[in-house]
Amino acid sequence: MVVMGGLLSPYQRGLIEGFITQTRQTEASLPPLVRGRADAAMAVAQALLRADGPDSTQQDIELLADLVRAQPPELWSWVQHDRSLAHTDGPVPQTVEEHHAKSAHEFAKRVVAGWIGHPAVAREVEAARGELVKLMDPLCLPDQMTITFVVASFLDGTSRYSDGSEWPNPFVDAPDDVCELAEAIQPRFVELLGGLASRISAAGAPVDPTDPAVLLALAQLVLLRIDLLRPPDQLVEDLNIWPPGSVDREAAAAGHLATTSSRHGRNARFQALLAAFAETVAHQTGPLAIRPPYAGGGKRATRGDTAALRRALAVLIAQDPSLTPSSLLGLVRGGDHPALAKLRKALGVDEDWMPDQRRLERLWPKTRH
Repeated sequence: MVVMGGLLSPYQRGLIEGFITQTRQTEASLPPLVRGRADAAMAVAQALLRADGPDSTQQDIELLADLVRAQPPELWSWVQHDRSLAHTDGPVPQTVEEHHAKSAHEFAKRVVAGWIGHPAVAREVEAARGELVKLMDPLCLPDQMTITFVVASFLDGTSRYSDGSEWPNPFVDAPDDVCELAEAIQPRFVELLGGLASRISAAGAPVDPTDPAVLLALAQLVLLRIDLLRPPDQLVEDLNIWPPGSVDREAAAAGHLATTSSRHGRNARFQALLAAFAETVAHQTGPLAIRPPYAGGGKRATRGDTAALRRALAVLIAQDPSLTPSSLLGLVRGGDHPALAKLRKALGVDEDWMPDQRRLERLWPKTRH
């Protein structure tokens, strides 16, 4: 029984057959990830031709449906690209966190603009491009956002949007073959990237070769083939960049603050921003801070001897409104003031006890006349 045959025009059948022929001819030269998906696509194409042929059966239709459902997702389609990596989602920061993010981003742009125009950058990037691109080609990274997230993961880092949420981890929902290939590539890629940064630094460019922010920027310059003859400020606008400082995630998760800055980050203003960012991360990811007993929103408990002294002074002032701290400590006919004896008795202290005048002045009742 013919179930589906004849839906495809001769022209459409010719296109599908051409795809199968061309894929077979080029399959050996394709990267492993693409090769596997090419095989799956050819299987669907062949099943479609059979299902639409003159001898089509119900089994052919069911096989085609099964193959379509089993198709792997497009490479890197699992990585969320629905957010900008800009310092804030709006044109004007609305919160303290957004303001800090914008300030750190502007500082990062100034840092990168300070070294990206050095002649050694263009020269060394071009020299290193071939090996680095060839190494990363099997991953088939489709765009700058994916490159940014993958390289950030290779560098064991991530960043946060201005609302506190993190960049997506590109390997969380990735197929096993993608993760295995990335694990094989990562060590060599980071090694080559570090060597590139070191050569640029040795040539005189003001670059900290150990700064992950430098490595993230260099990776984009290499893999995106960006024209390095353009002005530095324009180049910086085309890059996804990190500020020259980071927060230790494991320390933050334990409630501690541990930050690291490159030589570019030795700036008092940036250090303050980094500390504030670290505090935010620790607050969001770690346990509550351990506070002294008097903290946690309430007032600090007054020391018992201080409270007793304040009450005793209030009684003395009520009895003698003319009394002052200095007169209380002054001599009367060569001896202590009678009020001082009353104070000692009220507090239960020794007869030779003498209060500090500055303490008396601080605790003296304010309602005296």
